[in-house]
Amino acid sequence: MMIAKRKMAMPDKITMINLVWTAMIAVMLTATVTLYQGRSDFADLKYPQVTGHYADLSFY
Repeated sequence: MMIAKRKMAMPDKITMINLVWTAMIAVMLTATVTLYQGRSDFADLKYPQVTGHYADLSFY
């Protein structure tokens, strides 16, 4: 039984999907870094700080 050789000129679908996916992630990451680069007003948020309290109570 002979194994047929694939054409190397055109990459298969999985490789193309991986390349497109990687390019999309890179573009989104670059856009996020670019948009939030000059933003330093995270301390000026008007939301109350969320805190938690843990009480170790014995039920016995």
